[in-house]
Amino acid sequence: MKVAPMADVRNNFAKYLNESASEPIFVTKNGKIAAVIEHMEDADIEDFLLERSDRFRNMLGRVKHETGGMSLSAYRKSR
Repeated sequence: MKVAPMADVRNNFAKYLNESASEPIFVTKNGKIAAVIEHMEDADIEDFLLERSDRFRNMLGRVKHETGGMSLSAYRKSR
């Protein structure tokens, strides 16, 4: 984990982008964490977006409530 001030990240963005391949970069503004630069592969983009989607979480919640959910072992058997 690396922490860097926003001004330094702005002036050296390519450097921090390259460094994010090995560890996340926490960007601070006025001494507080304001953002994170994290390496991501193309294959991870869909998961990243779905994890942060309120609509998707609500849909999962409705399905879980309606069906009573599914255990991990049952899910694996169904695949």
